[in-house]
Amino acid sequence: MPDLQPSARLYTRFHLSYYDHFVLGFVSTWLWRASSSIQLLFFKKYIGENAHMDVGVGTGYYTAASAPQLAKTKNVTLLDVNPNTLELAEARLLAAGYRGTTETVRQSVFDPLPVTLRGRFDSISLLYTLHVLPGTFPIKASHVFANLSAGLASAGVLYGTTVLGKDAGHSWLGRLFLRRLNQTGIFGNATDTLGNLEKALRGSFEEVEIWQTGVVAFFVARKPFRKYSISNRIVVYV
Repeated sequence: MPDLQPSARLYTRFHLSYYDHFVLGFVSTWLWRASSSIQLLFFKKYIGENAHMDVGVGTGYYTAASAPQLAKTKNVTLLDVNPNTLELAEARLLAAGYRGTTETVRQSVFDPLPVTLRGRFDSISLLYTLHVLPGTFPIKASHVFANLSAGLASAGVLYGTTVLGKDAGHSWLGRLFLRRLNQTGIFGNATDTLGNLEKALRGSFEEVEIWQTGVVAFFVARKPFRKYSISNRIVVYV
């Protein structure tokens, strides 16, 4: 997959086979100190009534584990740049019993959403995605939020989690792991801070909630400004 960043190339079928146990199990609980059970409750809390989009889908663990609650949701859209993750996430959601309409969209979060996705979603989830993107806060997050905010309905909510950088209070083992992940390009969050994440969110949303658990930032954003970025320009919709 020569067109993918190192973080996206990592998601081969082999790596996906142990991702839940290693990343969502050991790493999230003991290094990042924000367990998958905490994040699953967070994921379920903000699922919308009619249409939900999950961005950076990983193995599809959170959508599959939320299938009973998603049963009331007519459409679930999965967006990721890696075809392996999209295929697995959709298969797990269907195997978990979801019977609504599913849609997969293969694209980068740095690209504007297709016209057909704008204004559609009651909720957009973005768990463990920002920290694997190249670039620094608040710039990279500002582009992502500007693009994704265009997908929300007027009363919609965007929410997510991200591992913060070296100054967030990591343990000694967490710091070593974080440094290695940034050196290899799997992570791009060495200097990511809670303050710069909030700054990026407030550039696209009127209402923002943000807090930290362990070294993970949780955020919830509502009332999007109608704008998204295209090649360093801002287009405003009214």
